[in-house]
Amino acid sequence: MTTEEHLQNLESFSSHYRYDVNYLREFLQSSPEGYQKFADFRPLSYHREFLPLDVYWVSKLAAMQVADCGACLQLNVRMALEMGVDPQLVQACLQGGSRLPENLKDIFDFATAVASYRNIDPQLEERIDAQLDKSQRIELGVCVATASVYPTIKRAMGYTQSCSLVEIEFAA
Repeated sequence: MTTEEHLQNLESFSSHYRYDVNYLREFLQSSPEGYQKFADFRPLSYHREFLPLDVYWVSKLAAMQVADCGACLQLNVRMALEMGVDPQLVQACLQGGSRLPENLKDIFDFATAVASYRNIDPQLEERIDAQLDKSQRIELGVCVATASVYPTIKRAMGYTQSCSLVEIEFAA
């Protein structure tokens, strides 16, 4: 893909999600080769094959809250809503997961612990084992791991932003 095509994709993405892509533009301009590798990585960060939609997005939102509390989290809220996730489920995630159904609360707590590099409570581990098969656990791991990539790059480039109120809305 050419630099111009990448720029067009970034503008389209920015407009669609109301997301500031300046750090990605700068990345592209500073290192087109590095950006191409990053662009090749992006589909992995959206990969969902085995996890139910709610489990995937509860995992993603839990992990994103460990990594970011601003624009990247807002972007993921908009993406979850666009994919059809119930706004009340999204709200419950943003409020720490305590209002989630028990099975999703376990997913939220597990994803948060994984994203935070904390030890997993053995009882939570057992409940996760009962909920998810090996393929789903792998996919959840990818979901959680990739959530931090964008805010980490953004932070390293000096584009840190203070936390902001996250809106539970999306109108494409």
